[in-house]
Amino acid sequence: MKLYDHPLSPYAMKIRTILYEKAIPFEKEEIHRESQRATLERLNPRAEVPALVDGDTVLFDSKVIAEYLEETHPTPPLVPADAAGRARCRALELVADTQVDAAAIGYLLFKFFRPTLAAEFPQAMANAEAAMRRVYADLDRRLAGREYLLGKFTRADIAFSPHLGACAFVGLAPGEDTPDLSAWLARMNARESVQRTTQEAIASLEVKVDDPFFDTSRLHWRSDRLEHLVRIGLGPWLLDEIASDRAFLPPLP
Repeated sequence: MKLYDHPLSPYAMKIRTILYEKAIPFEKEEIHRESQRATLERLNPRAEVPALVDGDTVLFDSKVIAEYLEETHPTPPLVPADAAGRARCRALELVADTQVDAAAIGYLLFKFFRPTLAAEFPQAMANAEAAMRRVYADLDRRLAGREYLLGKFTRADIAFSPHLGACAFVGLAPGEDTPDLSAWLARMNARESVQRTTQEAIASLEVKVDDPFFDTSRLHWRSDRLEHLVRIGLGPWLLDEIASDRAFLPPLP
């Protein structure tokens, strides 16, 4: 089994955490260089990580990969045993992969990828932070005294972890106004699988290459992230990024 990914991708972090939780042996090929794009596009026509090759099976999209790993390696289970519970788990994973990913990237744009934007678009930055705080409030309500989102630890918790961990890393951690979420994040960060995935992400920040696949000067945008930029007031900026070839969009079929 071979995983093509980048340690900083929240979707790749989700899959790595699942692999570590299930103790599944796998080989890693990290996509760091632009010269690796052709290899990735052969596996995923959207040129996005992660992609998984298991014998003759080639998969992309983290939700699809996660389902495959659950079905081929059901122990320990990372989804509830009952149909309704599994549906709730998948729905929460979808929220993490779309709405929460978009909100987190919107905030990280100002705090990590393009910090100079803060002075140019102060209201958009305020909107981005407010969006993440709404995410925190919503997750705090969902937890409601539980240790994990569905009571027991599941893939839903894994899906949210990279997004919240990244925002906390740049200074926006859940606070006293969201005590259940703060306790949940501490609980997640104590898991060996999450620690290992996080350490790999932090180590990748030190990787320097001449032709980077992911570059803050040419960011990779997709679906819900694009919608969120418009919502927080960065629509004109995004159009300028696209016109100036500073935005990478998934290639057309």
